[in-house]
Amino acid sequence: MIEEVINNIIEAEQKADDIIKESQIKSKEMIANAKEQAAFLVDSEKKRILLENAKKENEAQAKAEEDARGEVEACEKQANDMVAKAKKNSDKAIKFIIGEMTTKYGK
Repeated sequence: MIEEVINNIIEAEQKADDIIKESQIKSKEMIANAKEQAAFLVDSEKKRILLENAKKENEAQAKAEEDARGEVEACEKQANDMVAKAKKNSDKAIKFIIGEMTTKYGK
């Protein structure tokens, strides 16, 4: 009977050792899986951020180009207005000079 109790204790200890070993293996697997998932999530987040930044950069570039076009158009309009004003004044100036010359020196 004592031998049977001892054998039961030895068997229980072996089962406990097996459970501990199995738990250690499972915990290592879980850690490895968690690391894999974390790496995947980090990689996915990096890609998402890169795409988001590229989108923002494209939007900023488009806005800058639009703003630049607006400024160029405004400058062109201002230049055209100045040219029109200068032409108007140059016609007056030419007529004045011709008038002065013909008055002073004759036809």
